[in-house]
Amino acid sequence: KSTLLRCIADVYQKDDGKIYIEGFDNSTNEARSEVFFLSDAPYYSGNSNAKETMQFYSSLFDLDETIFESLISKLSLPLDRKISTFSKGMRRQLFLCIALSMKANIILLDEAFDGLDPLVQDVIKEEIIKNSENKTYLISSHNLLSLERLCDNFIVLSKGRCTREGAQEDLGKNFKKFQILFTEEVSEEQLIKAGVEVVSYKKIGSIISLVVAGINDAEIIKEKFSPTLFENVVLDNDEVIKLEMLMAKKGENKMAYHISVFLENTP
Repeated sequence: KSTLLRCIADVYQKDDGKIYIEGFDNSTNEARSEVFFLSDAPYYSGNSNAKETMQFYSSLFDLDETIFESLISKLSLPLDRKISTFSKGMRRQLFLCIALSMKANIILLDEAFDGLDPLVQDVIKEEIIKNSENKTYLISSHNLLSLERLCDNFIVLSKGRCTREGAQEDLGKNFKKFQILFTEEVSEEQLIKAGVEVVSYKKIGSIISLVVAGINDAEIIKEKFSPTLFENVVLDNDEVIKLEMLMAKKGENKMAYHISVFLENTP
């Protein structure tokens, strides 16, 4: 994720391919003026205070100081304290204030909410939502819960590949989770052989916690294995993103298997 954002912002030079921003190659001044990238480890001088750091970034990028001062006030950050005395969370808050004060139309935020408490997250999210009609925010995160009700669309990246994308409400839509008790032992292999699209299989005591992705999987399980207990379980957002990544890995393994078989059978 970080590599992709750095490539978009032209921090990293591309080995191949093209990235266009508003019709301009991302290496041009026209494209760069449209983008501000906040990395997960932004530059700062430990001897400077919050205001001096803002002024440094303002000398390099088009920044609205009025918005910056408003955000700093909302978060109660000290303007005259050295950043070297800030906690990790305070530093992150400061740089988010700087990023959200930028006049650029595209704001790239790498691990935006890392280290922030829920109340601070709410302030930042409120500011993002308030300006979302005029700007595009591309946010990377391992924590889906922090992005809940904030993002319109999502992309799941695994090993440098886009493995899933869509509208936020579609995330995890195909997954169904069940708690099942069988009269006899039923293994994951048996379920797969019966045509069940197993995403996750866990056995806790005699209960099986099963996540599937097939449309008719519930009917197949009931018809072929006659469980004595079969309950639907609601998936939380953290589970959903883990399952999306698990599906991506399973897809990669399947692809690697097919390539291997093809090579073995090729003269």
